[in-house]
Formats: sequence, structure tokens, C-alpha cells
Amino acid sequence: MSGRDAEERALFGTVFLLSQSWKTLLDSLLKPSGLTAKQWMLLAVIGSFAPEAPSLTQAADRYGTSHQAAKGLAVRLERQGFLVIEPDPADGRSVRLRLTPANREFWRGYDATHEALFHRLFTPVGSGDLALARSTLDALLERSRQISADRQPPD
Repeated sequence: MSGRDAEERALFGTVFLLSQSWKTLLDSLLKPSGLTAKQWMLLAVIGSFAPEAPSLTQAADRYGTSHQAAKGLAVRLERQGFLVIEPDPADGRSVRLRLTPANREFWRGYDATHEALFHRLFTPVGSGDLALARSTLDALLERSRQISADRQPPD
């Protein structure tokens, strides 16, 4: 195994463990709100389309999950009052995910908590390293999505 192979394996393992650690940390932080890290991320993804209400497919694609998994999360979030699943007026086969006032209220209450968590997590990393890490991880995420799409059977 070459030095690069060992570095790639080590980085893969570190990123995998980091994602698990962050999910656990976020689940713990969100527990009082009744949300999970996955639900929180879907709400953040839906909010990134603002002011539009994305289709379920658009949200699932941006989140990087299956349509079925995103729908399961959305149904639970609708029951909790964070969003409304409504028919797409332009395409009756599709649904749109519209955030509710309860969602806005949630973020208003948790923004300071999230900011404090992020600050604590990233304090040991300098601004230049943070920007480099972000661009590196964005490139790895894009490549992972490409590989995943290549493995999907054609429609």
C-alpha cells in the first residue's frame, strides 16, 4: 500500500467517524426540541431553497438521500408542525415542502445554541484551514455523489 493509499483510507475513516460523532452530538443537542439530526438537516436543506418551497425530489437530491427516506423525514416533520407537504400546482405527481411558522420559531430559538456549538467545534481550526477543509470536503462530497449516481440503474 502506498503512502497515498494509507492517507486516503485514514481520511475516509476520520470523516466517517467525524460524521457519526457530529450526528450523535447534534441528536443530543436537539433532543429537547423533539428533532433528530437528520430532520434538522432536512429542514436546513429546505430552508436553503428560500423563498421557494422545493419539491420533495429537489430536497432529497440536495440532502443526498433517497426520495423515500426524505419523504419519511418530511412526514414526521409535518406531524410535528415544522412543514406542510402540499401538491405541486404545476405537477400533480409531485409535492412541495413548505416550511411553517413553527419552523421559523424553532430556528429563532436554536440559532444561538447552534452558533455556540459550531464555534466550540471549529475553534482549533484557523480561518485559512477552515476554508481549505470546506473546499476539500465539498469536492469529496461532489465526487461521492457522482460515484453514487454512476452506480444507479438507468431509468
